[in-house]
Amino acid sequence: MLSSKELMHLEDFLGLEQNCAKTMNFFASNVQDAQTKQLFQQLAQKSQQHFQTISKHLNAGQNLQ
Repeated sequence: MLSSKELMHLEDFLGLEQNCAKTMNFFASNVQDAQTKQLFQQLAQKSQQHFQTISKHLNAGQNLQ
């Protein structure tokens, strides 16, 4: 079971991952170079995957309580 402080840190992390994905998508949509655009898209996808993975585990933990 997570403490309230640990839960707060994970929620902060989720916010950071969401913000990172949005920022990388913004950069990808505003860059001309195809390789750079692809890199930003990959980084955005990774951040979204991290967000989804942590969210899934948090939700699974809440269902167990």
